[in-house]
Amino acid sequence: MNDTESSRATAQGAWALPLLALAPLAAIGILGDRASTLWSSVSWVLWAVAVILVAVEWTLVRRRGMHRSTRWGMCILVHAILAWQLAALLMRV
Repeated sequence: MNDTESSRATAQGAWALPLLALAPLAAIGILGDRASTLWSSVSWVLWAVAVILVAVEWTLVRRRGMHRSTRWGMCILVHAILAWQLAALLMRV
């Protein structure tokens, strides 16, 4: 496999891992007890993991670049959901 094929395969999954880390937060917010300390702690840990994954994706973007508009759309979506979840977590505190 040459470099163009490997970078293309990597770019297809770009920003997917942070979205997967943020998905359980919505379920916890809807189904979880807002007063529960356990679910609050789990939510903060998942949010922190998502932030780390976003940072990793940005390092990959800085190395390889992000040339397609669909990748920018996913980037904006991830950052919007990340901010929305942070606001939801701060409202529970």
